[in-house]
Amino acid sequence: MDGQEWIPYLFYSLDLIIRIGLSLRILSRSMSVGVTFAWMIIVLAVPYLGAFLYLLIGENRLGERRVARARTVIEQSQPWRNTLCELAAPSTAMIPHSYSTLDLQARNVIGYPTLPGNHLQLLTDYEGVFHSLIEDIRHAQSSCRLEFYILVEGGLVDDLLQAISEAQERGIKLSILLDSLGSKGFLKGDTCKNMRAAGIDITEALHVNAARMLFQRVDIRNHRKIAVIDNRVAYTGSQNLVDPRFFKQDAGVGEWIDMMVRIEGPTVSVLGNVATMDWSVEAGKVASFSEKTINMKAAGDIPVQVVPSGPVFREGAIHQLLMGVIFTARHELVITTPYFAPDDALTEALVAAANRGVDVTLVIPARVDSRLIRYATPALLDSLLTAGIRVAQFEGGLLHTKSITVDGSFCIAGSVNMDMRSLWLNFEISLFVYHTGFCKQLRELQQQYINQSSYVDPAQFRKRSRTQRLAASIMRLFAPVL
Repeated sequence: MDGQEWIPYLFYSLDLIIRIGLSLRILSRSMSVGVTFAWMIIVLAVPYLGAFLYLLIGENRLGERRVARARTVIEQSQPWRNTLCELAAPSTAMIPHSYSTLDLQARNVIGYPTLPGNHLQLLTDYEGVFHSLIEDIRHAQSSCRLEFYILVEGGLVDDLLQAISEAQERGIKLSILLDSLGSKGFLKGDTCKNMRAAGIDITEALHVNAARMLFQRVDIRNHRKIAVIDNRVAYTGSQNLVDPRFFKQDAGVGEWIDMMVRIEGPTVSVLGNVATMDWSVEAGKVASFSEKTINMKAAGDIPVQVVPSGPVFREGAIHQLLMGVIFTARHELVITTPYFAPDDALTEALVAAANRGVDVTLVIPARVDSRLIRYATPALLDSLLTAGIRVAQFEGGLLHTKSITVDGSFCIAGSVNMDMRSLWLNFEISLFVYHTGFCKQLRELQQQYINQSSYVDPAQFRKRSRTQRLAASIMRLFAPVL
């Protein structure tokens, strides 16, 4: 060939080699059919860019060093969990018979048993969450451990940071673990620098490094929300450390609506164990997992099972457990989630529940801050509406609460969204609660959300324009990798 005529052939040949090679790699990864199909489309349809995206976010790569640290931490903490399981063995009888298999499944998949004797307080607004958390920190006697996805200064968050600084001055042992991407602004700011200089341990989780982007995924995030004070009281749920009056006010979705659960009783020790393990992995120091930190003293009568999930646990663990939860429903199933983009298996499970006579209600925000979810969700609603599932769109802001109630006797509260990122990639935390009284409280909160929502009219929904339906159908193909 003369001159530079060979260059196009080189690019074509290289692209062909990349597509064939990555296609074979994708097929060999044993991912779900939906995920495999979505990535095959991306790699084959978009030259070079598709390959780059797959190498960037297509595989659950945490980095060899982090994986090694995680395995060491899990091994070091195993005796702690073994002792916990031995102490909890007599409590299994407290779980309603209809959920005993779910308890066993969660224990086998995750490793934490259901613990009796807990007292739970449902905190249904951000003011209640912050005021309660600040008060507990101000009364801390020995330690305070926080682990959150997002911390953004302003409003009540400033009051919380002040309470933390005052606790440090009193000699309280403090540890704060924040996600590198979610809390990027705070971690790089002066307040964080000053708090570290004062001796407060602030650790960055899943550090984002551009140089390692092709060796470990940057979109695997620590999405957990946990606070543990004195191994006496703990918090978890959906609330980040943000004041919704100031957070993302330019996104056009209104204030974020969240809830948290304040916990007293044996479950506090488990949440403390999860947070300690996460800190150990990120800090590169294996903490002491003393069995003396297991506190089985009862504070109430509510059985609770802590269910952490993420890449270091069994792959797809929370996805499997949610499938089990849906299949246990006999009369009513209510789900609230800000981001709804499940795979075919979860969608079909919801449809199957409706077809066997379960009253299924899905509550989602009318407006979300994710453009991808905004276009993908409508295509996923078609089969749900056809099956008779009611879809309520919350009008009072961005409903960020993640909750599930089943038949008024079992419920889930935590950080897990009904999208593939939460279910397969992120580090999440959930509470499985086997108690009619607390489930009734959570169901009443869900009803408050429903009362501020408008139901999607199936007939009107089907009148969408061809362009809207086509765009949604295209986005549905990519829902498994959103």
